[in-house]
Amino acid sequence: MDRIDTLRLFVSVAELGSFTKAAEKEGMTPGAASKQITALETRLQARLLERTTRSVRLTDAGEALLERIRPWLSEFELIEDGFAEEGAAPVGVLRISAPVDFGARILMPVVADYMRKWPGVDVRLSMADRMVDLVDEGFDLAVRIGQLTDSSLIARKLAPACMSLVASPAFLEKSGPLNSPADLSALDCIIDRNKPAAQLWKFTKDGETIEAKVNGRITLNGATAAIEAAAQGLGIACSPSWSARQALADGRVVPVLPDWSPDHRDLWAVFPSNRYLAQRVRLFVDHLAERFKDGL
Repeated sequence: MDRIDTLRLFVSVAELGSFTKAAEKEGMTPGAASKQITALETRLQARLLERTTRSVRLTDAGEALLERIRPWLSEFELIEDGFAEEGAAPVGVLRISAPVDFGARILMPVVADYMRKWPGVDVRLSMADRMVDLVDEGFDLAVRIGQLTDSSLIARKLAPACMSLVASPAFLEKSGPLNSPADLSALDCIIDRNKPAAQLWKFTKDGETIEAKVNGRITLNGATAAIEAAAQGLGIACSPSWSARQALADGRVVPVLPDWSPDHRDLWAVFPSNRYLAQRVRLFVDHLAERFKDGL
């Protein structure tokens, strides 16, 4: 391992706070990673990391080194990667985080197309509905739906993620016609815990905005489950349009209050601001943008 690779390893250990995670990222064993860092400390005659059985943290010397080498290493890798782009296809491991339903139903075909186009890239796709920490958990990027609040991330908006208000024909026969979103408060609605403000639904029409406080007999998590619950007649669902598309086409659910637009979210690609964006990551983000340029 040359000195630049050792510095890259040091940055990975510092960012991830773990020899095991850093070693996995750099394609080596934890023991080999520890030996390389020890050799770096010997060469610099300074202790860079405090190691315990549970964690790794930077010493003052380690903090100083990280601050000095991170921008230099990023610039070097930009130059290095620029030459690589001219003469070689992307290679390496791409680590992606995505929501469960969206990842399985919508993102997977996009990932498959990307892998067919770039056979030198291996993908580690982790699907979870919680908000992951990209740096601590070693992800290159995340695909997220919603409003972003983490200012430490760089984000690229890919498409609006429109919402659909739907119910089964049988449910609407029993409930009778709805004239306004305000009517929702008197009906069973399907509460999806994955949504922010899960029981406060917002709608707009001709510049008018109405917020409806909703309740229902069933609470769940996940857009696919919410649409299926609606199809089973358990209530009215307000879910991403991509999750409702097939059930609408099959007639299992129908639109409710079609003149009112549910408050939409956005689809984003996000990545750490302090991490060099490798060629395989940039190409995947471009691939996402191209695939979703016409919306979800």
